[in-house]
Amino acid sequence: MTNFHEHKLWQEAYVALMDIHTALDNTDVGPHDHEVVKELLEVAQNAAATIADSLTRRDRRIARDLVFDAVGMVAKTRTHLAVAWGRGLLPDETFRTLDNKYDQLSEAIQSFR
Repeated sequence: MTNFHEHKLWQEAYVALMDIHTALDNTDVGPHDHEVVKELLEVAQNAAATIADSLTRRDRRIARDLVFDAVGMVAKTRTHLAVAWGRGLLPDETFRTLDNKYDQLSEAIQSFR
């Protein structure tokens, strides 16, 4: 069984998730935007957790299916990032940086064997 903490793919997902936390730490979230932030953090965390799950599976088919699920979660994360940016919760540069990280993560996941 693989220790997912040591795998580059999971580390990329984890760093991107922590970058979202850092970006939102200093954000003044209004009452209407709490759900946006909650959903963004939830889907980003689920993407990292699904990658970890896939890396620890012995059954290759299940692992592959989980990897494909993670690609979808990354797309959802990018969508939630765009919503947060559109609501003014993320500055342009922060949004671009985070979105780029998740774009690169998607590529890395899809290249993973």
